[in-house]
Amino acid sequence: METEGVKTRRVLVVDDEPEVTFALQAYFLGKGYEMLTALDGLQAMRYLHQHAIDLVLLDMKMPGVNGVEVLKFIRAKSPSTKVIVVTAYDVQFQEMVEQLGVDGFLIKPFGIEALTSSIQGVLAGRPQVRPEFFEPAAPTADEPLPKAGLLFVEPSEYTYKLKEVFFSDPEKSRGTYRVSAAYSTEEALHLLESVRPDILLVDLTMLGPSGELAVKAMASPARPKELIIHGPGSVLPSSQNAQVEDLSRRGVKIVYNESFTRAGLIRLGEVIRRTAIAHGLVGNSP
Repeated sequence: METEGVKTRRVLVVDDEPEVTFALQAYFLGKGYEMLTALDGLQAMRYLHQHAIDLVLLDMKMPGVNGVEVLKFIRAKSPSTKVIVVTAYDVQFQEMVEQLGVDGFLIKPFGIEALTSSIQGVLAGRPQVRPEFFEPAAPTADEPLPKAGLLFVEPSEYTYKLKEVFFSDPEKSRGTYRVSAAYSTEEALHLLESVRPDILLVDLTMLGPSGELAVKAMASPARPKELIIHGPGSVLPSSQNAQVEDLSRRGVKIVYNESFTRAGLIRLGEVIRRTAIAHGLVGNSP
């Protein structure tokens, strides 16, 4: 279908949750896309055989034929088709997916703005920020114990308390951390000078419209050893995607996680643990 000489993009949503596929179909039809939906891998491969598809939004975990098998089919039969993988932090298929090649990732649960931005970016050929995937390994007797100062920049005391309880407990966090918090750009920059944290952790919602906090922190004489931006990708307005991509290219770690859950805190903790060890921030006592 053509509109005023512009080709309508055809998107295939592959997900075994009917409410997800049909909701996305209705939304993007209203945005001018031609939408197809498949509730399993076999149906998806039939559509891919019958139609020219511009982009596939592909869930990994499905009964029967899973997302990896669909991705293999796409790469063999239609290598020009763009693929955005949808994942709930599962690392089971990570190595295979990376070998086959994908154009973008979305973390469940995702917001409609994040989805819209990701689809538009992939179709336009813009590079996408790759989320960090971590599967915490069982601790070994001889592994180094991270010991570092952490400064969290949070939207509220409530969100910080969740992290304070977790990262103040060496058994839970697998490290010995001094934790503190700031609730504004000004307070964060002041604490960089006075507290001198080793790692600065900025909630996505605290970046500011131009990524001001991250930019100022990196330029500060009291710049920490590492800057980590974290939070659910669904909270990121589409207007900020380019700024986050730029920060990622400049060496800032981007961790899409849900820190209100224990699993999300464990994943963030694994990033912090590996980062501290990489900088030689280790010790065996508080």
